[in-house]
Amino acid sequence: MTINWKQIFFNFLKFIGMFFIYQIGTIPLQMASELPNNHFFVLVAFVMYLITTAFMLVLFIQMYTTQLKTKNRGQFGRTKPTKKIVGFMIIIVVVWVLFIAFQIWLNRANALPQSENQQTVIAFAQAVPWWMALDAIVFAPIIEEILFRGFFFNWFFNSSDKKIQFIGVFLSGAVFGAVHDISSILGWLIYAMMGWLLAITYAYTKDIRYNIGLHMFNNLISMI
Repeated sequence: MTINWKQIFFNFLKFIGMFFIYQIGTIPLQMASELPNNHFFVLVAFVMYLITTAFMLVLFIQMYTTQLKTKNRGQFGRTKPTKKIVGFMIIIVVVWVLFIAFQIWLNRANALPQSENQQTVIAFAQAVPWWMALDAIVFAPIIEEILFRGFFFNWFFNSSDKKIQFIGVFLSGAVFGAVHDISSILGWLIYAMMGWLLAITYAYTKDIRYNIGLHMFNNLISMI
């Protein structure tokens, strides 16, 4: 199999561009968290957020679905909830609950340093809790899963080869961990494990809706 390095480089630039757009979309939330008591300012920022988020959703979903139609060796798309998939998802949810319990234990033991990402999320949640909940539970999981699983797999590991998909799973989790926390090895590992579980779900089910739902579940538990 020949490797098209030019295409890989182009896809890398696209991935960085999509990630940059995602970061821009969080600016209104950052602005509102600075002046949470100014209701008019928060309202204006929220309208800006809805516009930028709607733009991102349309752009990301359109690019993702177009990619699946043009080049989809990994056979990703929509899959029916077969007995195997349901059984797999039950196992993943159980593992995820244990994973959350492990994080709680680490936090209570003061063994897990608070990352910059966690500090930012807490600050946003304290300033505008209703907005942060909407972003964390609904919009962020959709956008992040399309970005870190959909785009990542389809642009760099678009293959039916199990070995290539395994590498994709590993690197997807590693990148996800690095983006969320590089303050410590343990902090990175926690987010990387989350990314690996999500990537395994995507690789097994071939349907991004399953890992979006799993991501939403995780963020919902975190917000409670």
